[in-house]
Amino acid sequence: MSAPSPEPSATPQVVVDADLVDTLIGRGGYTHPLFQRADGDADGPPLPGQAVVLLLGGLVEQSGLLDDAIALLELRRARFHRMVKAGATLRVRIERVASRVTSRGTYVVDFRWTGIDADDEPVAEVEAVMLMNGAGREDTR
Repeated sequence: MSAPSPEPSATPQVVVDADLVDTLIGRGGYTHPLFQRADGDADGPPLPGQAVVLLLGGLVEQSGLLDDAIALLELRRARFHRMVKAGATLRVRIERVASRVTSRGTYVVDFRWTGIDADDEPVAEVEAVMLMNGAGREDTR
């Protein structure tokens, strides 16, 4: 396995608006009362953890930082630090943790994705294991 990456890269940021929250909760079928809009709640409901992970993955995909990816193999150790509500600004810090060469010459690369808010505080972390054509581009080392 290779050594961890010394400098992580980050995706562009996105503003989480009320429509995005409502769409992810509604289409995701989240029925828990915590995720339902309440009268007088100006902030609205928080995103469910699964929706936060989905949003982080989408930001990584859109960034182009992992364009050498063949497939996402595994998500592990998801940890949630803060709730994400409408009005939050998020970006994802991507850090290559380890990589190993397969018998076919591709790479299995372990990444740490950390969702960061506008205050540079982590909202969620997840380890993503990906099958890659390369060991990860220079900007993800």
